[in-house]
Amino acid sequence: MSKKNMDFDSLLKLLQDWTNRVPLIILGSGASVPFRLPSMWTLGDHLKKSISFTDADDQKQFEEFKVTFDKVNDLETTLLQLQLRPNVLSAIISETWKLVNKHDLEAYEQILNKKIDFPLSDLTSHLISTAQKKLSIVTTNYDRLAEYAASLSHAFICTGYTQNYFGHFSKLIHQQDLTKLSGYNGQVNIWKVHGSLDWFKSKDDVDFHLPLRQTIPIDFRPSIVTPGHSKYLETQLEPFRTIFTEADNEIEKAVSYLCIGYGFNDIHVQPKLLTQIKSGKPIIVITKELTPKTKESIIDSKCKQYILIEEANKKDTRIYSSSFAGEQIVPDVNYWTLAEYLKLIKS
Repeated sequence: MSKKNMDFDSLLKLLQDWTNRVPLIILGSGASVPFRLPSMWTLGDHLKKSISFTDADDQKQFEEFKVTFDKVNDLETTLLQLQLRPNVLSAIISETWKLVNKHDLEAYEQILNKKIDFPLSDLTSHLISTAQKKLSIVTTNYDRLAEYAASLSHAFICTGYTQNYFGHFSKLIHQQDLTKLSGYNGQVNIWKVHGSLDWFKSKDDVDFHLPLRQTIPIDFRPSIVTPGHSKYLETQLEPFRTIFTEADNEIEKAVSYLCIGYGFNDIHVQPKLLTQIKSGKPIIVITKELTPKTKESIIDSKCKQYILIEEANKKDTRIYSSSFAGEQIVPDVNYWTLAEYLKLIKS
């Protein structure tokens, strides 16, 4: 299938139409890979090597964690099999924050010094240039890449927290019309359903936004939700209750969806999203490798309007679409990367 093929021309029109409607952006872990943010396997291996306990019962459970992780090779599966003791959970959260934060700050420096391409910023700028001047992003990632992209787009950022050095959480901030603030190009709502590197709880359980920390503040704990049983408890509490509500509202009211590196394996985003796309709303997925869950959720469920794009043969692009049967290979292009995808949208 070449670019001259009529099928590709039709597909290109769909891609441009669905994207230029200003879709809800859903960022998964695959969106962070180009910036060397750790994968779940890398994170699990880091936890295994970096944590130890003086308490015998804590260490015994952590040894069980290591044995299970080596057996299943998947962090989420490992944590779902264990009911973590408080000290073990706290250590896992702290080490997770430290590793992700280290790589995030390195990415921040590279982006600041223009040593790395940052197509997410180009996408954000493109989408808030519309008359609506508003874009929403839902992400399962802890990193700040969505915030960096919105910042470079000269947008006002709304995460549910005031954007101060000592920011507080509020249920009301996003309800204001911020698109017309002088000095800003528009508004980007970023709903981080598993928390953020910038969010912390004090020892009094007060929620704070403390941006670009290099270390966890004394007497604070990171507000990030790790895989496993704790995910279900933490997400019933603030700020996550409000953030989930807003993410659900964004998913319900969206006219279309653009998923970047999202694998359809998250219990918080996936159910509401699947309901919407099964009703006929268009969805585009771009990722290096489509997960079995993605294909099952969209292709096997016979969703009405979809385009799925992944790498093929290490040099080509594979496309699945509701507009044709089977798969199509586009040779010698990487449309599954955001940078190349943007060239299609702007062509």
